[in-house]
Amino acid sequence: MYVRVSSKKQAEEGVSIAAQIERAKAYATIKEFAVSDEDVFVDDGVSASIHLWARPAGKKLKTHIHDEGIRHIIAVKMDRLFRDVQDLLSTVDELRKEEIDLHLLEYNGATLDTSSAMGRFFLTVIGGIAELERGQVSERTKFAIEYKKSECKAFTGAIYGWNRNGDDLVPNWEEQSFVDYMRDLHFGWGMSAYWIAKELNDYGETGKLGGKWRSSNVLRTIRYEFHEERGKFEKPVWWKEAPFHDTVPWGTTDFLDLYPEPN
Repeated sequence: MYVRVSSKKQAEEGVSIAAQIERAKAYATIKEFAVSDEDVFVDDGVSASIHLWARPAGKKLKTHIHDEGIRHIIAVKMDRLFRDVQDLLSTVDELRKEEIDLHLLEYNGATLDTSSAMGRFFLTVIGGIAELERGQVSERTKFAIEYKKSECKAFTGAIYGWNRNGDDLVPNWEEQSFVDYMRDLHFGWGMSAYWIAKELNDYGETGKLGGKWRSSNVLRTIRYEFHEERGKFEKPVWWKEAPFHDTVPWGTTDFLDLYPEPN
């Protein structure tokens, strides 16, 4: 039998390791499967994004299946085992070729197993529905984030160039000035992100959380189009004093050569 939790939250929501083992052992008793402690494989704090056979306990389970001639795998929920429908289908096909049946105990007391064609069919259908639901949740989450961005509402952690005022995001104009300075150096003058990071660090300008600048931070900052939302706010009087403010159009990804050397 295989059990997994990826977080403390899951344990608190009723899929704790102990709860999964208890349910799986009860099912094994009903089915008259011989199960010892050596037949229980636990991945604690492991994400479902990792393929079953690549997880620490999953690797041991696969070895145990071959060494001991195991013919049944019991798990409480489908999402304990698989990342998505493609992962489910490929793994089930692999298990069927080795005449290994999968038993899932998540259907209101009923059980779904792959020992029959009907069981495999319903597993595929249910897996497809589960993936559809995950996709819809992802789409709703993405829509909500895009809406918050458009309204300048807090949607993530600290952002260089912005301050949080309750649930609202407002431009930090001093940091926005450095954003334009970096953009001008990189896209206008052709300076490397590494050179710009060193320039900022030498000047004493830190990142949003106080850390030193690196080339990756510079590139992420100057390419972050959310900064364009600052146009919804009134700019300070001193903004026009610097020639590099608003010189590089948003969406720019290549060197513009704004300051060619005179012939």
